[in-house]
Amino acid sequence: MKLATFNMESFGSDRFVVADLKPRLEALRPKILELEADILCLQEVNAQKIKGAPKREFPALDLLLAGTPYEAYHRAASERAPGKGPGDRHNLVIVSRYPIAAHESLFQQHAEPPRWQPTTADPEYSSPEKVTFERPILKSEIDLGGPKPLHLFGVHLRAPIAAVIRGGKTSARTWKSTSAWAEGYLLSVLKQTAQALELRLAVEALFDADDTAHIVLTGDFNATGETGTLRLLRADPDDTASPALEHRRLFQLDASLPLERRQTVIHKGKGQALDHILASAAMTDRAVDVRVFNYGLPDEVLDADDETYAGSYHAAMRAEFEL
Repeated sequence: MKLATFNMESFGSDRFVVADLKPRLEALRPKILELEADILCLQEVNAQKIKGAPKREFPALDLLLAGTPYEAYHRAASERAPGKGPGDRHNLVIVSRYPIAAHESLFQQHAEPPRWQPTTADPEYSSPEKVTFERPILKSEIDLGGPKPLHLFGVHLRAPIAAVIRGGKTSARTWKSTSAWAEGYLLSVLKQTAQALELRLAVEALFDADDTAHIVLTGDFNATGETGTLRLLRADPDDTASPALEHRRLFQLDASLPLERRQTVIHKGKGQALDHILASAAMTDRAVDVRVFNYGLPDEVLDADDETYAGSYHAAMRAEFEL
């Protein structure tokens, strides 16, 4: 079974216009075809408004998958709120050869949102505010035909870029003060960590029910393996210091690759591994190959002015499991 993840870099506009999609279709379709995935986890899939439809839909994605094996696959997508359908931007989608028995969008079902009161806000807050995150986690249960399902989480964590502080900017990109920027940066870290905690607690609930559960987390974590975010999710024995908890650790499968082969983004000439595949012990034991398709990857900053580029600045990653 081949499982792949790919951030498609905001694929599709607000409206469905076929002519506008042509460059992106030509750039992205070969990328997803070469993955030959049985399960494909996509990030940054935009949904379009369709006249007369009560919710946004995915006609741009339908067009991308048309004529490919993925066209006939089962599909699950994240929602902006329960029952409200997908959001306009940055949706998560899982496309699977195997039946998807269940799926749901996780916001903060497992962890109470932290509260925080910035000191630089203008006007100021009278009391601490809840720190909520905008992007959900897509949790799915996939029937692989065996005695146990695959519990698959599609992930797109917040980037560590300073979040908005009320009254903290003079323009969209310019901060009034270093203090306001610093508080905005802390807020972004809090949001990413809150997402990671929600994800880890959802994994814990699965281990509570079955300590040999088949679990995979994959997507754009916006964090390298050395960060606290990945450390929280892995729950390494060195951190928990408890042999009784060792079976609950998650293994970062892409960490087995040399750094140059697992870089999924190039930022100002420096390669970074921001996309990952994490797996429980039961799935790690079945992993036989991990590959990152990062050949010819452009620089997301230095090449950003190239208006002819229609692909993604993220590389796709694929893990193969022997079931």
